[in-house]
Amino acid sequence: MNTIRKVLVRLDKFTDYFLMTCLGVMGSVLFLQVIFRYVLKSPLVWSEEAARYLHVWIALFGIRFGLKYNAHLNVSFFFNKFNKKTQSFIKLITDTFIIICIVLYLPGAVIFIKDQMNIVSSAMGVNMGMVYLPAFLGFLTAIFHLLGECVKSIIILKGGNAEEDEPSAGEAVKEVI
Repeated sequence: MNTIRKVLVRLDKFTDYFLMTCLGVMGSVLFLQVIFRYVLKSPLVWSEEAARYLHVWIALFGIRFGLKYNAHLNVSFFFNKFNKKTQSFIKLITDTFIIICIVLYLPGAVIFIKDQMNIVSSAMGVNMGMVYLPAFLGFLTAIFHLLGECVKSIIILKGGNAEEDEPSAGEAVKEVI
């Protein structure tokens, strides 16, 4: 179990750094586009397309980030009124449902990525299958995270104490930076 935890921690760190790198590169590309367009009067042809593709990668890889730091939109008014075991049971059911939905989505994502492999983008000449590859990878990392959350919920339901040492999204960004 300890080895699995170490692998998940490394996967988390890799995806966090990857997301921050993509965000930094996207910001830099957009800044360069503004400079080239308005100051040098010679816009970059590829910059808007590059920023769009980086945004796709951030959004699809960010699914796991949002799940990990509970940053997705939710309504917790009633949920917070339950005791810890009932919350764990509800979380187990919810996480299991999300895993099932992702597993049902994955075959369609693979088909979509295969279909996009035959298309090349107009400005950058990038294979569109590579642009949408995070549709598969992002959901795969989300499944690994959700499986870990299910294990935590089961431990709490059995009367154990799952570790609650995960930082908030803001603390995670500070840690990465």
